[in-house]
Amino acid sequence: MSRLSRRTFLGASGSVLALAAMGRPAFAQIADIRHFWWGNPERDKRTLAVIDIFNGKNPSIKVSGETLGFADYFTKLTTQIAGGNMPDVIQQGYGVLFEYIANGAVVPLDEFVGKSLDISKIDQSAIDAGTVDGKFYALSIGANSHMAVYNTRLFEEAGIKVGEDFDPYGYTYDQLAEIAAEVKKATGVPGTDDNTADYQNFSDFTVQKGANLYNEDSSYGPTQEIVEEYFATWEKIRNAGGTPAGAESAGLSGVSDLAAQGVVTGKSAMTYLWSNQLVGIQGLMQDALGCAMYPNTAEMRPGSVVQPSQFVCLTRDSKNPEAATAYMSAFVNDLDMTKILGLERGIPSQSDVRAALQPQLSEVEARSVEFFDKIQGKTAALTAPPPSGSGEVEQTFERLAVGVLLGERSISEVASDFVSQAQAILRRA
Repeated sequence: MSRLSRRTFLGASGSVLALAAMGRPAFAQIADIRHFWWGNPERDKRTLAVIDIFNGKNPSIKVSGETLGFADYFTKLTTQIAGGNMPDVIQQGYGVLFEYIANGAVVPLDEFVGKSLDISKIDQSAIDAGTVDGKFYALSIGANSHMAVYNTRLFEEAGIKVGEDFDPYGYTYDQLAEIAAEVKKATGVPGTDDNTADYQNFSDFTVQKGANLYNEDSSYGPTQEIVEEYFATWEKIRNAGGTPAGAESAGLSGVSDLAAQGVVTGKSAMTYLWSNQLVGIQGLMQDALGCAMYPNTAEMRPGSVVQPSQFVCLTRDSKNPEAATAYMSAFVNDLDMTKILGLERGIPSQSDVRAALQPQLSEVEARSVEFFDKIQGKTAALTAPPPSGSGEVEQTFERLAVGVLLGERSISEVASDFVSQAQAILRRA
């Protein structure tokens, strides 16, 4: 370890100095911390840059970054859990948080709050979202919601007037069927992706129909009738010519790569994703993207929620939890680091960070913030994290829904099979 000069020491700032100010000693030896996240080229570039900033400010801690695409991230994490060699800090999503708490892979943060971990300016809603059974496990690194993005050029060429013919914050599946068909007729490009095998859209639809995706007793909420209605709703849009052919959509089931999405490849004029992905997907396109909520049923009951886009969590395998939580604290509080992170993972949950970012927002980032302003009061209440087994349920939905897209099985048969399998998965989880 190189010797620090007085000038270097006095110039250092951030978590270690904050620890000393709170009466906690700086680390006698360099604490090696591993941070693992799922990412994409843009996210990876930003995260590695903030790691460099943190390491420069904290000579007693050395953070290293590890990243994989979403499709491979959890597979590797499962292997690491089994081998007892998880990184110190891992990225987690709200949908799988409960499973990792239940199996002991992540540990509570309560003992570090007010010491190495500062959450004094984090939104209470974000703290609540990371709290399970009275213990604080997960630090929100951005707020998020479901978002539909549409190619504004194609909509304009089809004569679709946003705000008149199409209300991005209050349109129905029936209206989408008409608009999507009009776009296809005018431009040759199907007006929307086919969400038959999209579990995110199905989760919204379930709430819009008055059910819970998962009940309080961890049983499955959607009935066979709800599943059938969802498949039939997208069948209607597909039969109207508003989506790509079923076989083409089936090939994209479960594919999360932004570069493969319909608006990017030119295979459709509307794609469905998480709001924090707007910056990344717009960066892959020349045409401007407009923002909208997911489509709704005729009753216009809210289905989407505002939830943390991702968390950072402390794992049971961390040998230096004070150093790890100091890094986590800086990740959400340090203005130099959060300036680099921007909105790529969602709207920050720290009030000072949001204020500091406002003047530097790009046009697309400002569009993301505007979307959040527009959906206020139009979303459903955030429910508890899904139970163990929910990931397998989602994969089962995607797999079976492909049979509908390919015309291999009837909607009724697939819906019945899925509900039975979902209940069985949750019972044994």
